[in-house]
Amino acid sequence: MTKAVYKLGFIIILASIMTLGTGCSKTKEATKKIDLKMITPENVHGVMAPDDNNIWISGNYGIVYHSADGGENWEEQESTVSKGILCDGTFIDNKTGWIVGTYGTVIHTANGGKTWTRQNTSTEKHLFGIYFINKDLGWAVGEWGTIIHTKNGGKTWNIQGEEMDRTLNNIAFYDENIGFAVGEQGTILHTNDGGKTWNIQLPAVFYRETLEDYYDDQPPALFCVIVKDKNNVFACGMESTIMHTSDLGKTWNQIPINNERALYTIFFKDSAGWAVGDMGHYMRSEDNGKTWVIEEESIKSKFWFRDVYFSSPTKGWVVGQAGTVIRTNDAGKTWEFRSGLSYDMDFFEMPKALEFGGGTE
Repeated sequence: MTKAVYKLGFIIILASIMTLGTGCSKTKEATKKIDLKMITPENVHGVMAPDDNNIWISGNYGIVYHSADGGENWEEQESTVSKGILCDGTFIDNKTGWIVGTYGTVIHTANGGKTWTRQNTSTEKHLFGIYFINKDLGWAVGEWGTIIHTKNGGKTWNIQGEEMDRTLNNIAFYDENIGFAVGEQGTILHTNDGGKTWNIQLPAVFYRETLEDYYDDQPPALFCVIVKDKNNVFACGMESTIMHTSDLGKTWNQIPINNERALYTIFFKDSAGWAVGDMGHYMRSEDNGKTWVIEEESIKSKFWFRDVYFSSPTKGWVVGQAGTVIRTNDAGKTWEFRSGLSYDMDFFEMPKALEFGGGTE
């Protein structure tokens, strides 16, 4: 689907919504004022917030938007990317950041996004996750087991590891030596030497006795890995899977979650944790990830959420499908839509004449 067709479809949807203010009743209902905020109609895949004021979002068709005032106002930045998706990003301060995407894309800014420069990654493989521990040392991962590494802020990137028939979705490091990457079919890779060597870790719950058992019951894809500290590493994925290790992956344990929706991102700030995923799936933890509570009605949306990020213990962001950008100022207890559609908005109310059991007044 082309960008023009996508936007036309979105406009048609909005036009349809705007007609819902009146019903087919004898008493004409007043048309409700629609307070619909839209930063972008495109799917948003990444959010980066190095402080409470500066927030970046990225997504389909190479979009990058920036807010310098905590999300009140947004400005589009020229990303140099016109096709594909900008999937994930990282900022080490409010000036210096990187974003990865499809077709081997890595873009970099050293001035808060006033200018973005495409870096030469020497690969055309789609890249889905990126992590920097300082202004020089960074890694990115993608399809076919791709791992690339830089020692000079991305001026040059080099391949690490060997190609494999599995997509790697995300990567995170504890320090310049200890890191993890996760991906399809429950893949967990670990390094102790900055990525010179990568070893597969197999949680007991992912073990299958035979190849036939493996194909009949494949381990869930993992989409995100977070190194909270040396004793707490988490990964999340399909079927609301959350994995945890306290010994750098020697053993992995699955945290029980009473839900089967995919979880795409997990994030921690101090002892609090948040996770988001498919069909508006949102969870919180207040005990370092030991237990999780599903918050069914905290964010009133059925769109998928792709990323969550907290700049401080109280201020955070969730982004996702169809331009969804949502913020919280109370540690995720309540959320405010800054862009996108919520089923709690007034114009989603059913006209009285069409309500079940309804009639005319």
